[in-house]
Amino acid sequence: MFGLVIVLWVITPLLEGWTGGWFAPSVEAVALAGALALFLPGMDVLTWKQAERDVEWGGIMLIVAALSLGLVVFQTGAARWLAWVLLGGITGVPELLQPFVIVVAVCVLHLLFSSNTVAASIIVPILVALAQDLGLDVWTIVAPAAFASSLAFILVSEGPTTIIPYSSGYFSIKDMAKAGIVMTFLAAASVALSIVVNRLVFG
Repeated sequence: MFGLVIVLWVITPLLEGWTGGWFAPSVEAVALAGALALFLPGMDVLTWKQAERDVEWGGIMLIVAALSLGLVVFQTGAARWLAWVLLGGITGVPELLQPFVIVVAVCVLHLLFSSNTVAASIIVPILVALAQDLGLDVWTIVAPAAFASSLAFILVSEGPTTIIPYSSGYFSIKDMAKAGIVMTFLAAASVALSIVVNRLVFG
């Protein structure tokens, strides 16, 4: 069943092309069908009582809630407004410090989302437009944001990859936040340094 789900995920784009789009199950539909199939008669994988006992439902609910909250913030325009608030005055920052400020601002925005893709889709277009309007080098402004959109160190809800180990109970939200703040500033410094060195070496 797991192998079938993977195969369907891979060939879905091909099915869409071959059938003209009339038969192309979404990734979500395939995953849900595969999960439900585990409970069909004759599929001796696990019972519903075993699923209730062994599955970490709290982690699943945390992922769903974080994705829903991020989607609402995105659709209402609150995320775009906040991005302008945090990054609209970037020209007033010394040029060498701009990458550092951008990375920190993006990490702050990332607290609202459980998706790197959503975070990048909001922030990158804003910075491209801002750089063009102000006559700044687009790559120098956008690259730090693109790199930082995958940084999720502070809150557990910033990504499914942090929720899964959190569900095991080895660390608390407070533990991750304390270490995550330090890691965020170290990552910002690393990204900023790489952008500055790239600018100095390659112009």
